[in-house]
Amino acid sequence: MARPGGRLGQNAREVIHIQVGKAGNQFGHEFWRDLSEEHRIDFQNEATRGQYTGVEDKFKEHIGVFFNEGQGSRSGGQAPRYVPRAILVDLNMSDLASISQTALGDMYKPDNIIGNDEGSGNCYAKAFHTEGPDLADKCLETVRKEVEKCNCLQGVQFCHSTSGGTGSGLTGLMLKTLYDYLDKGSKCILQSFTLVPSPGMADVLLEPYNAALGLQDLLEYCHQVFFFDNMQLIDICRKTLEKEVPKISEMNNIIALCMSGITSPLRFTGSLNSDLRKMQTNLVPFKNAHFLINSFAPLTADTNARYRKMSVLDLTQQMVSKDNVTVKCDPLNPGDPREGIIKARFLASCAMWRGNMQTREVDQVMYDLYKPGARFDKFFPGWIPNCIASNIVDVEHCEKGECVSFVSNNTAVHEVFDRVTENWDRMYRARSYLHVFEQDGISAQDMMESRNILQYISDEYCEFARWEDKFFEDQPGAGGMPIIKETAVENDEQRGICQELRELQDGTMFIKSATGAR
Repeated sequence: MARPGGRLGQNAREVIHIQVGKAGNQFGHEFWRDLSEEHRIDFQNEATRGQYTGVEDKFKEHIGVFFNEGQGSRSGGQAPRYVPRAILVDLNMSDLASISQTALGDMYKPDNIIGNDEGSGNCYAKAFHTEGPDLADKCLETVRKEVEKCNCLQGVQFCHSTSGGTGSGLTGLMLKTLYDYLDKGSKCILQSFTLVPSPGMADVLLEPYNAALGLQDLLEYCHQVFFFDNMQLIDICRKTLEKEVPKISEMNNIIALCMSGITSPLRFTGSLNSDLRKMQTNLVPFKNAHFLINSFAPLTADTNARYRKMSVLDLTQQMVSKDNVTVKCDPLNPGDPREGIIKARFLASCAMWRGNMQTREVDQVMYDLYKPGARFDKFFPGWIPNCIASNIVDVEHCEKGECVSFVSNNTAVHEVFDRVTENWDRMYRARSYLHVFEQDGISAQDMMESRNILQYISDEYCEFARWEDKFFEDQPGAGGMPIIKETAVENDEQRGICQELRELQDGTMFIKSATGAR
């Protein structure tokens, strides 16, 4: 008889969670609060801390995706204690202590809390080259132990910020180390929930340099990256939730809601399910274009909640709204050719639905978003048909009830890279703070390379946005043959592809047998 959690058991698709730096530990901690409440794991009462308190099996069926099973509770009973499969890393022990000393923090395994008091000085180079290597080695050893406990590891996810030194430098070093360790012929997905620089606000002077180097690491070693920024989170709290003075916990809760929704298909069953590999395949249509923006619905002020009835259509309208996007960019920018403003395009999208929803209704509403002639049709390119994937999970969110998390690969994300590049250029023009990086092993040429890579990513997304929707004119030519749209053809390779498509539609390219029969 196979033991629970075996190859054919319930806990067969584990994820390892790593949170780095002060910001990463704060919103990662909020994510674990959400997961504990959703899976009915008690963390408030010391006697039953870590125990499963639910009645229905659906909350416990895939609990092993993010939790390890411990020996028992402190009360001496036989009920197992569930331990988050989390690794907390920082170069400031006081920040780790403030988390581990809370009721929820007592659930973390002490051996998985890794840090020292060396500090990164808000500098990527110090965290990557000077203070970080020892911690990265300890983290790799901890990850190796966690991997050996797993039956079928499906991915490793990071929570961090690219503005500070630890979140950018130490995360980059750990990503590089784990990429070499895990990605050799494996199908393990490395994904990151990343806090990026906000427009108009920064408390770290070296932020542009740190962000450029950190985003370069995310390009090279990550399979998918989910973006957030503080300014947009503040706007959501003020405008949508009607909070006059947003608290850090409220901003972190929005990130946790998105993370909970994105990981819900991994943790619960439903009519349409997914895993990290499927998600990454659907959301990344082009190499290196794996930077994603997120939104969550419903987000409603307490005073307005009683006047709204949550339906699939209502949730859809809110999830595609630019006011619900968690990073400062406009995914519904219509563009203006006269001003050189590029129209935003949804390259690929994925909606994670939670609640008792009809598959047919969800599919119909999704199709109505991008069908020809629809309001949002112009934002969905014709060369990726059916570009919205859907996952439906039967279990509602413990706080929000029926909800949806929307992840999209949108060309508007180039605005994030453009902002970092612009601020980087301003600092580099005066050669300010270069010596801080050079004394810790990063030359000006390395920093210039990171800046050029950001420009490359931005140019790639802008190029995707400029592509024409269709290769052929709407009206066919003589004999019903399609006419190639000259404005859509940019080179000989595309012209050859158009010619092949014309022949396919004509039926002249079918493989014929020796007798000539088709």
